[in-house]
Amino acid sequence: MNEFDELLRRTVEKTLTYVFGDTNARMICDYLEKNDCSLKQIPVKPDLFSAELRNIMGTGRGKLLGAASILEETILETLRDEIKIKFDRSGGKSFADCIKSLKEFYSKRTNTGSLVTQMMSPEGGDENAVRRKHRSFCSQ
Repeated sequence: MNEFDELLRRTVEKTLTYVFGDTNARMICDYLEKNDCSLKQIPVKPDLFSAELRNIMGTGRGKLLGAASILEETILETLRDEIKIKFDRSGGKSFADCIKSLKEFYSKRTNTGSLVTQMMSPEGGDENAVRRKHRSFCSQ
């Protein structure tokens, strides 16, 4: 398990525990494990994790967000805060697509040093401007 995968696993575990408490979070993890989607498998099966959340919590009515969508958004926000990047999910990308985009960003950043520093112009630049240009990983 690489660094991002471990970070995602811990983020999901922390979010489930915070939202549902220890006992209920453990029950959800047990359910996921029985359905071939343990916390360790979420990085490689984010679409299955998303589907199983909907099986557990439902999807809501009509266009209203259901509990699963709200939980996914909370996981994404927490993960985003952990890796210190902003993104906008308003483009309609799925949870799995957002995880893949964040993982790709994280891998590039850790393999090449600080992405923000490398993207700055040789004349110097505004780090915040660079961050603004590259924050929309889930809105395309």
